Amino acid sequence: MKTTAILFVAMALVLAACGGSDDEAATTTAAPTTTAAPETTTTAAPETTTTTEAASFIPSGDPEMDAVANAYMVAFDSTTGYDTKLPYVEDLTGLEETVAKYMEQGETMGGVTIAVTGVVVNADTADITYDLLFNNNPIYPDLSGTALLIDDGWVVPRTEFCDMMASARVPCPAE
Repeated sequence: MKTTAILFVAMALVLAACGGSDDEAATTTAAPTTTAAPETTTTAAPETTTTTEAASFIPSGDPEMDAVANAYMVAFDSTTGYDTKLPYVEDLTGLEETVAKYMEQGETMGGVTIAVTGVVVNADTADITYDLLFNNNPIYPDLSGTALLIDDGWVVPRTEFCDMMASARVPCPAE
C-alpha cells in the first residue's frame, strides 16, 4: 500500500513538472491504474546436513591446566603413536599393539580426537571435561575423566586409557 501511494505521488510530481505554460489548455490526467503486487510464495529450503566442528582447545594461560588438557589430547588422538603417547599415559608398558590397533580403528572413523571443554586442577589430580570427536564431529559430548600428576608431569591413568580403548574395540591386554 505504501509503495502504491509513493508511486502515485511521484507520478503526480512528474506530471506537474511536465505541464505546459499558463496559456495552454488545461488537461486532466487520470491517476494511473495500479495492480496488486504478485503474491509471493515461499518454499522450504532443501534439507542439508551440517558438520559441527568442535571447538579446539584454547590454552588457558595456566600451565597446569594446559598440561592436563595436552595429556588427554595426545593420549586419545588416534593419529599419535605409542612413542608419542608414552609420556602422557600412566604405565603404557605392553600396550604397543593396543595403540597400533587404535590408530587403525581411528583411521576408519576419519580420526578420533577430543576437544577439551574444562579442566579443574586439585593438587596432584585434575578433573577434565571433554567431547569425543570422530572425524572432527562431536559424537560423545561432556565426557569426564581424571589426570594424575606424577614426577614427569600430568598423565591419563592407565585404567581410563584402557577403558577408552575397550570402547574403541581395541582392549588392553590383561595385566
